[in-house]
Amino acid sequence: MGRARIAARAVGWACGGALICAGAAHAAPSLVKVGDFASPTYVTAAPGDASRLYVTERAGRVRVVRDGTVLDTPLLDLTAIVEAGYQERGLLSVAFPPDFATSRRFYVYITVKAAAAATGTVGEIQVREYRADGDVADPQSGRLLLSIRHDEAENHNGGQLQFGPDGKLWLGTGDGGGGNNQFGHAQDPASLLGKLIRLDPAAPTPEIVSVGLRNPWRFSFDRSTGQLWIGDVGQDAYEEIDAGLAANYGWSCREGAHPGPGPACSGPVTEPLLEIPHQNGVCSVTGGYMVRDPGLPTLLGRYLYGDNCSPDVRSLAPANPTANAGTGLSVQALSSFGEDSCGRLLAVSLNGPVYRIVDGTPSPCASTAPPASGLPPATTDKHACSVAMRVTGARSVRKSHRLSVALRVDEACRATVSARIKGVATFKTAKASLTVGTRAVLRLGLSSKARKSIKRALKQHRKITATVKVQVVDAAGNIRTLSRSIRVKG
Repeated sequence: MGRARIAARAVGWACGGALICAGAAHAAPSLVKVGDFASPTYVTAAPGDASRLYVTERAGRVRVVRDGTVLDTPLLDLTAIVEAGYQERGLLSVAFPPDFATSRRFYVYITVKAAAAATGTVGEIQVREYRADGDVADPQSGRLLLSIRHDEAENHNGGQLQFGPDGKLWLGTGDGGGGNNQFGHAQDPASLLGKLIRLDPAAPTPEIVSVGLRNPWRFSFDRSTGQLWIGDVGQDAYEEIDAGLAANYGWSCREGAHPGPGPACSGPVTEPLLEIPHQNGVCSVTGGYMVRDPGLPTLLGRYLYGDNCSPDVRSLAPANPTANAGTGLSVQALSSFGEDSCGRLLAVSLNGPVYRIVDGTPSPCASTAPPASGLPPATTDKHACSVAMRVTGARSVRKSHRLSVALRVDEACRATVSARIKGVATFKTAKASLTVGTRAVLRLGLSSKARKSIKRALKQHRKITATVKVQVVDAAGNIRTLSRSIRVKG
């Protein structure tokens, strides 16, 4: 949410606590309260289930609204492990797969306490899978799919989970916090921060789809076309709405459509569809959804969005995004929008209320899944593993008899590392399987004969050059090779 501000109580009107409430046809959009919660962050539904909504509370509970009633027992209570001491951290979203009715598996995006972190550090981002039995899930059924270290700063944790039209689980991570992308994650292909990531829960190796995001707090897929929409939180001057999948959204070489605080990007970047200046209280965009609900005729075909600091809910037409307009709706401390299984829209206030957005008589439920379009298929991966490489030990080869090569990668791959000093000696080859987010160190040793050869060469020349070569191969068979020359000193 960027600079989240806990504002005054949300504005809306209730209708006996019911999920939907009939009114005059084709009235102006209005808000019907679903219920009140403790710092709710997100609301969604399971595919094909028109009777339930699921609301995440920041402290770590997933609450159930069944047939208009908020159940006393949560679906899941993770307060024992969730770190929510800073207002951008906590249980940030939940996602239900297309087969939830039979698999009963669902997924949460959380920040965790140090004791629950795979890295042993507070604030670690985790994606976990749980299994529901009726309206209750066993916390012990959890399975860790992904962990990302996030202890350099408390802000910019991202937070969105969504199943995409390709059936994969998508998530958006922040750039690690602080300011000005100070830790360098957003443009670093070996870091999982500041990225749009895709996971197959059955084999959860993260695939970086996009780089250059600051804090994509909320994103969604158009249920009619499959197009991706992102609300990326800006820094000092501009918020942005991005439409469509891009390789690089530009942060921190760009802020919105303007030059950003970071150095120039190494390649092309995609400009936002809409840049929103910090005026009239705007400070932290909350991305929403394309409206496909026929029961909202005044908003149909428009993209709905808002801001955590400004209560004005707005919409835009994709063909003319600069002609965005207010909707007449007002939600204080807007933390998220959501869709039920029928495509009807909801809005969440961090102050407590969750609302359904209505415009006269609600439309009947016609639950449909988003089409499989607008995204690259998971099976057509042509992106070779990106590698960050560091070689150490060049000053002490004669004593230690080895070089050390540290590698970081942006997807799981197999690495082969070799080194040679031309005309002098060849180091032993090292191989390893690399995982995202983990620094792997491979040590290249020397045989007794090679040690003697290097010793003689150093006596004769004082300095000699070694060439280190790294070759990585990912699961799709894509190959990347890089090399580096270093001076070996005696």
